[in-house]
Amino acid sequence: MSTSSESRAPAELAPTTVLPAATTTGIWLPGARDPHRGYIATSPVREAAAAGFDILADQLPPVPLTAHLSEDRWGADAIGRAVGLLTDLHVDRTSYGWRLTASAGKDERLEDSALVEAFDAIAEYGQTRPEQVQISLPGPWTLVTALSLSSGARVLADHGARRDVVQAYAFGIAAFTDRIAGLGMQPTVRLVESRLAPVLTGTWPTVSGWASLPAISETQVWAALESTLRHLPPTVLALPNLDPLHLQGKEIPAAEALRRTGATSVSVPLATLKSHSWEQLAFLAEAGFGTWIHLPSTAGGRSDAVNHWCERIRTPWSRIGMGVASLREFGIIAGPELPMTYPPLLDDQQGIGPEHNRGTMTIAAGLRRALEEIE
Repeated sequence: MSTSSESRAPAELAPTTVLPAATTTGIWLPGARDPHRGYIATSPVREAAAAGFDILADQLPPVPLTAHLSEDRWGADAIGRAVGLLTDLHVDRTSYGWRLTASAGKDERLEDSALVEAFDAIAEYGQTRPEQVQISLPGPWTLVTALSLSSGARVLADHGARRDVVQAYAFGIAAFTDRIAGLGMQPTVRLVESRLAPVLTGTWPTVSGWASLPAISETQVWAALESTLRHLPPTVLALPNLDPLHLQGKEIPAAEALRRTGATSVSVPLATLKSHSWEQLAFLAEAGFGTWIHLPSTAGGRSDAVNHWCERIRTPWSRIGMGVASLREFGIIAGPELPMTYPPLLDDQQGIGPEHNRGTMTIAAGLRRALEEIE
């Protein structure tokens, strides 16, 4: 696609690590649209950027996920944003998702246009925020599972196609972050890798859904992650849980698997943490990993919920023998996770509009301060 790898940003704009104790949202979306009027404003992209940078103030704002109207669907899902970053690969959208093509088509041009608009909005609303900016994107394996070849077969089943997509995506993210740095900000990346388990265990379905694709070897999976991370600024690897992986009859602890990727920070939803998961998180924290907790998207529903969420973190952390003072090094992520399907989460009835995000951010910031004050 049109994105290309560029020279790296000046050293003074390139952070060497993700700030260890900080707060950010997962992703910003514009408010719900009126089904009879289309956009509720002149540009959902600018609306999202304005709301995100305004509300987050001096926290760690993510680049807003862009939104635009494409036929009868809103092109604001995470995969649409990810394919817009692929370097020298072309895509279009079919009834069964995104597929690789030989040349650029209408859908690709729409994604390119949305990306240009996103950078305009970031430049307009974000230049007064020169601190670290966290960009949330699907991980490389999550992207691979969502793509098909022109024949309709899954990219996941083709070794050469997998390699090309992973490489093109790594170069595209690197170019994307270079452009963010060119706006005077310090970009970090949050890669949401939600589909590692089915990739490794051979349970990801074929297009028909009647069978599963063969498992990808652990060596290939980790090599792809390491290769991607090597091209990027400091990265938080977001996983759906810290359950062990079962590979070829062996159980691999989550902490060991994470260390193999080369990541330096990890985020995980609070709701998925069980007793053994907290132990894995402790192992990672003691090994120097950045540790991030993702609050549920409903966390901002009550303005007096800071103490509740503080206890939800402090109690299990203390139960495994960890000092509560170390919680001040935790990062807090709030807001909805990356939308992976059409239509994206734009319905205020689901509590995803800007005002709900404002409440969630308030709770997250309050929780961050509460953790910092624990003795």
